[in-house]
Amino acid sequence: MTEYKIKGQSGSVVQTITLPAESPEQALEDAKKYFPERMHGHLSVSSDESVYRKLLRKNGYHEHVLDRFSDEDCEGECEAVGII
Repeated sequence: MTEYKIKGQSGSVVQTITLPAESPEQALEDAKKYFPERMHGHLSVSSDESVYRKLLRKNGYHEHVLDRFSDEDCEGECEAVGII
């Protein structure tokens, strides 16, 4: 199992939890138990196991920056800067 960080934001309130799951999709579904329904559409999933996150880390991205990125954001950033 992989540890996933699920972040939800509603207005100025940001809540983050960590859950073990087999996939990002399962982590997202499991996380919905811990977030109010109004936040379900605003949840993002990230994992230290993400290939794109590892690439950004190798290319000098600081952890405080990577903490703000979901796995999808990491993939988009890799494409945007030409790493992949």
